[in-house]
Amino acid sequence: MDRYGSAKDLFSMARSLPNRQGKRPITIGCPLHVQCCDHGDGRALLQLLDEVITWLDVEEGPLSFGSEEMFSFQVAEEVATANPSVFITGREFARVLLTTPTIYLTLPLSSAHWAIIRGWAEPHSASTSGLVPPGAMVLYTPRNIHELAVCRSLFWISYHFSLSENRKNSAEWNSLWFGADQYNEIEEELAVAI
Repeated sequence: MDRYGSAKDLFSMARSLPNRQGKRPITIGCPLHVQCCDHGDGRALLQLLDEVITWLDVEEGPLSFGSEEMFSFQVAEEVATANPSVFITGREFARVLLTTPTIYLTLPLSSAHWAIIRGWAEPHSASTSGLVPPGAMVLYTPRNIHELAVCRSLFWISYHFSLSENRKNSAEWNSLWFGADQYNEIEEELAVAI
């Protein structure tokens, strides 16, 4: 059906990621793991945030320390998987800092592996102490439109990973995503980036 084998095999997207060009950005791991440089155009990051919040069953979650400079993306309670290791905290699958642009998201370990190998992410420093799940990653912010496509695909994998099996298998969800333009756009943009 497509170059990934099947529309439902989203995790194979990670294996097909292109190598990120250039050196990895410098990050500081303690106490808050942040990306220190090489942020690129902030408009690409804002475009990504504006898109993700419109995805089915995605809610902008409250943060306990509340900030206009931070976004928290959660899946709705009724569609979230019961596995707590899928989330940063609660039902949160992604978090973005804007003051020092940094993206955090959780990925299945196989996808996290490929994101690291291809140069798109690094493990969150708090994962070694068990404060966040092992799949919690710092995803490097997009520097251009091609990198935006790769970041979008990794957000998509994280989002899909956070859904319950019932939701992933529902006719409503599949008709909205796998029969519609959203998935095709992500797939096409990733193919161009490669």
